[in-house]
Amino acid sequence: MILTCPSCATRYSIDAITIGPEGRAVKCAKCGHKWREYPPTDMPKTLTEPPPAVDSAPPQEQGMSIEQMTKGQAPGPAKVASGKPRRWIAWLLLLLVLAALVGGAYFGRNYVVMAWPASAQMYQYLRIDVETQNMLGLEIHDLRTKSVLQNGVTTLTVSGIIKNITDSPQPLPRIKIALIDAEGQSVYSWTTTVEEPEVMPWGQVEFSSSMNQPPEEAKNVKVDLIDPEN
Repeated sequence: MILTCPSCATRYSIDAITIGPEGRAVKCAKCGHKWREYPPTDMPKTLTEPPPAVDSAPPQEQGMSIEQMTKGQAPGPAKVASGKPRRWIAWLLLLLVLAALVGGAYFGRNYVVMAWPASAQMYQYLRIDVETQNMLGLEIHDLRTKSVLQNGVTTLTVSGIIKNITDSPQPLPRIKIALIDAEGQSVYSWTTTVEEPEVMPWGQVEFSSSMNQPPEEAKNVKVDLIDPEN
């Protein structure tokens, strides 16, 4: 409904329902002129039963400014978008960061091992070849010793596993076994070999060697792989 001030001709757009079926006193927000506005003739009327009569003076009608009448028509605040899309974006960013870290750890693994040598064991456990100071590509694991006394003769047996920590076959070098005293000095040593000529990628080979009557001062055993180039 378009409301026009009779004094200054200022036009207002209001809801006709705010006028009411009996009309309403209104006030122009621009010039302050007051007048009584009636609903349009084509507005449907609601039939209501008259309220019971009371012995009291009718309340004086209070005028309503056009600003108050149009206030209810002001658009409400926009609804806040749901937070679900933002959560998906956060998860996507997290996955991208993790992918970048994993990719960097894989493609830059040699630099990681140079800065943190202990990480080489993690890469080898995952069967990822890395460059280390181990030029043979082989490591000794599960070293065991066993002493047996038979007919007055003590026999010492040294055994273990040689593991290939690369993704290519590695030739098996000779094995050096040394007996170490309490001061860390070698008191006796010998070399041995195994039947297999090489160790398959990420594979392993067992070895075992024995000697009779080891020195009494021997307290520990040290096993090394002899580099054929040395």
